[in-house]
Amino acid sequence: MSSDKLSLSVLIEDDQVFEEEYVSKQKLKVILNKAKAKLNIDLEDRTLRREDGTPLEDLTQTIEETGIRDGETLRLFEKVKDKPDRDKGFA
Repeated sequence: MSSDKLSLSVLIEDDQVFEEEYVSKQKLKVILNKAKAKLNIDLEDRTLRREDGTPLEDLTQTIEETGIRDGETLRLFEKVKDKPDRDKGFA
């Protein structure tokens, strides 16, 4: 992949989505910053994942380094809260 432009979509809850063009040399943090601005969301307690569910945790990586493909839809969902222990709290 060269420094070509890619068209990526970012999906959040309630099927809210936006599409934007990125250069493959841009860092993942740029995607998050644009998502925050376009979707008016708080990024705290959210995780960025690829279409297949693979987490993208190192936001300093470039789009190219992660292997994200043109046309891919990334998911930016709220992190799953810890579930209470099933054995506790029941009478």
